[in-house]
Amino acid sequence: MSLALVDTEIWSFAKKKPERRRFRSKAYFERFLKMHEAASSFFVNEFPKLTVLMTLHQLSEIFHVLAFRGARLHVEQAKEIVKAILTDESIIKVPVSQSDLEAAIDESLDSGIHVWDFLCFLPIKDEVEIVYSCDKHF
Repeated sequence: MSLALVDTEIWSFAKKKPERRRFRSKAYFERFLKMHEAASSFFVNEFPKLTVLMTLHQLSEIFHVLAFRGARLHVEQAKEIVKAILTDESIIKVPVSQSDLEAAIDESLDSGIHVWDFLCFLPIKDEVEIVYSCDKHF
């Protein structure tokens, strides 16, 4: 099994099904619906083949994105998803150290990429073999 990082946006696209009424155009809605379907398919077809590495920062990021950003899941539903991740033995949870935080800040300042991405990646960078992300910088 590959050691993988699955970016927070993929979790968000999979768990939040877009609603047509929330989009200003049909084309924009269909674009997000395709992303939702692709992310959902990834979790059904590819995710079970992976050993996922996830920092505790990313776990909190997933909760925030699901419960408080954009089209929101009910907070209890987001909490249940996080609890399921916490108990899933195929997902290795990794703490973030002070030195990880300091390195993330430095990398963010040097690159202009959000510090949050570095907090998800730096603590696992030496172990991760594949990154699944929508971001160009990964």
